[in-house]
Amino acid sequence: MAVQLGKRYKDEDTGIEILVIKPGDCDLKVNGKDMELMQPKVLPSAD
Repeated sequence: MAVQLGKRYKDEDTGIEILVIKPGDCDLKVNGKDMELMQPKVLPSAD
């Protein structure tokens, strides 16, 4: 799995979040389970 620069990954069971600062091929796992790519938060527009 290739991790992407600036993306956040999370493990739902433990609540651990990772921010990628160096992209590349890597297996992000916690307790043998792959971490999930987090979706960006939708912020309200500033009018």
